[in-house]
Amino acid sequence: MRVLVAALSCAALLSAQSVAESARLPLRYQERAELRWGSDAEGGAPFVFADPKDPGREIGFEVDLAAAMARDLGVAFVRVQAPWESLVQGLDRFDFELAMNGFEPTPERRELVRFTRPYYVFMQQLVTKRGSPIRSLADCVGTRVGCLGQSASHKALLAAAGVEPVVYDESARSLLDVQNGRTAALLADLPIAVAKLPLFPELQLAGEPFARDHYAIAVRNGEADLQQALDECVLRLFRAGELERIYRKWAMWNDAQREIELLRPMGFGNDASAAESSGATEATLLLLAAAKTVAISCAAFVIAVGLGLCLALWRTHGPRRLRWIAVCYIEAFRGTPVLVQLLFLYYGLGQWEALQMPAWLVGIVGLGLNYAAYEAEIYRGAMAAIPRAQTEAALALGLTGAQSLRFVVLPQALRLSLPASTNDFIALFKDSAVVMVISVVELGKQYQMLASASGRFVSLGLLTCALYLAMSVPLSILARRFERALDGDKA
Repeated sequence: MRVLVAALSCAALLSAQSVAESARLPLRYQERAELRWGSDAEGGAPFVFADPKDPGREIGFEVDLAAAMARDLGVAFVRVQAPWESLVQGLDRFDFELAMNGFEPTPERRELVRFTRPYYVFMQQLVTKRGSPIRSLADCVGTRVGCLGQSASHKALLAAAGVEPVVYDESARSLLDVQNGRTAALLADLPIAVAKLPLFPELQLAGEPFARDHYAIAVRNGEADLQQALDECVLRLFRAGELERIYRKWAMWNDAQREIELLRPMGFGNDASAAESSGATEATLLLLAAAKTVAISCAAFVIAVGLGLCLALWRTHGPRRLRWIAVCYIEAFRGTPVLVQLLFLYYGLGQWEALQMPAWLVGIVGLGLNYAAYEAEIYRGAMAAIPRAQTEAALALGLTGAQSLRFVVLPQALRLSLPASTNDFIALFKDSAVVMVISVVELGKQYQMLASASGRFVSLGLLTCALYLAMSVPLSILARRFERALDGDKA
């Protein structure tokens, strides 16, 4: 009997030691006594966001989850702010040890990082205006539906025939577009839709949730020991009822969460169905985005040149009232960021139906209005460089003031301004990337989406740079030829 008791005690001791060893956090993190977790507070509720009652404090269900994991593992969890679409790159750069921010373990991401056991099961949910007949994706055929870029919602819309996805960087702006009627619906993760809906009383959840998926914690692909420690931490919190307590606090608990104990860790690159990225498809998407960039830039510059010339003439030769209007316009548009101007035009003025414009048109108008202020100063400087004697000679020959301006001053001033205007046009091609904030997928945004999904930042970046050069270098060559054609002495 004594032998049997001793044997059972040893077995129990060995079993407990084995469990403790398997649950142990890697020594390098124990010694440092902290783990850094990357997330993006810009996404807001219910993940990580500023407490409305105390803006200096962060709250959210993942904040509570991180605190519970910190207690379980015996180390501090320190949040590091990082853009959601760059969480994988943040892991690779050692900015943090884990990424936890409503991050889905997609096949593409699982080729780049390791994922733990899922800690939340979610579904997709449509959001529409009250009274809308839309109840499913099938009802969205022929309409524009918003989504967060690189999310499970985005992939679902890409797979839905006849639906035009509209990509956003954060959910509040996408819901605002649904409210303003720019998009027919928003497809989002159910927790996001439920958390954001109280801010938009004119909207509603449409139809039943569908397409079950998971949130999991991402770690670097060389840190299997960290992944295993986090796996077991999540499992212990689930079995202890801690996950249920947290999710009930945030109104996120449902029967689907009971699957967490049965779900296996995601690991690294272990999905045989992972889709291989197609270089040809990526190149095609970048070319289409480049064509959109060219169209937006050219149209915007036409506005900038025409309006800029008018502003320059008003400021130099107009009556006092027009001079003040020109000065105020130039200083206002040069003194405020183009990003703010685009957001104001699209979301601010877009609250009134009569002032709503498509995103691509807002991009053209916004960039055109902004660059007109800079063009006006270029033309004003060029006109000031023309010797006054030429105007006096034209007047002595019998030309009126308007005729001398039109036939003598302006032709020479435009030629002098050509190098600076060409430089502005080239800069406009690059600055057109800012229209991504109003859901326009131009060349810069398309590169960001493709590179973040595949991790091929170098190859796709080189291709994107080549496309920008292909747009700007020919323009420089044409401008130089035009300068020589205008120069009668060198013709």
